[in-house]
Amino acid sequence: MKKILPILLFSLISAHAQILDAIAIDVEGEAITTLEIQAVQQKMNMSKQAAVETLIKDRLEKSAIEKAGITIDDAEIQEKINTIAKAKGLSQAKMKEILATKGLTWESYIEQLTTGMKKERFFQEHILATIERPSDSELETFYNTHRTEFSNAPRQMSLVVYHSNSMESLKASIANPIKPISGVKKKNILASSTEMSPALVNLIDKTAVNSFTMPVDTGKGFVSYFVKSKGSGQSGFEAVKKAVAARWAQEQRVQAAQDFFNKLKANANIRVIRL
Repeated sequence: MKKILPILLFSLISAHAQILDAIAIDVEGEAITTLEIQAVQQKMNMSKQAAVETLIKDRLEKSAIEKAGITIDDAEIQEKINTIAKAKGLSQAKMKEILATKGLTWESYIEQLTTGMKKERFFQEHILATIERPSDSELETFYNTHRTEFSNAPRQMSLVVYHSNSMESLKASIANPIKPISGVKKKNILASSTEMSPALVNLIDKTAVNSFTMPVDTGKGFVSYFVKSKGSGQSGFEAVKKAVAARWAQEQRVQAAQDFFNKLKANANIRVIRL
């Protein structure tokens, strides 16, 4: 009996370990294990269902990339490494040291980097290529639907700054901007609305083009802005057209990717074994 007990205990432990790391889902012949699901839950702090969806998407991506024949050669990988190292101000040797302290081997890092590059190329060639360029009318409709979101979109403003330590001198210059006024300095500037305080942007927005803003006491003198243009001399949609196009493209990319993988999932052979 004493000999049988350790054997029985070992069998129970082995069986329990197999259950803990058993195949949970089969996606097109690619296995997702119970331990993988748990690891993703913990690492990404998400629910079990969200972890399952993430891993299914990962397997579908890998399958789609393989079927598309996406490859990355060694020269491309090295170029990517050089770019990353330069951006971080590190040598390749130093990168290896840092990765080692995080428990990541250089080989596993290269594998992750290659996978990421393949996904990016697949996305560019097979998903972004399906998005048609929007017309100005479509962009303007998008702008009107999301108007409040573009109220603070970057705009390039053309201004002339009038500065003086005397309010009287500044007012005299505003009244007759062509006439040189002693003690008043002028400077032409191109300024992005993102570089200004909300109060200044609001002041300029309330001022008509080819007009002066009301004088402002900066604590270091008095300033008034002659507004030459607000956003390339345009307003409304035209002033933020580039920002609208960028936001539209971002939403289209997200939606196109989601639609693509929803279609993949609908047509995939996914078999749930245990959850």
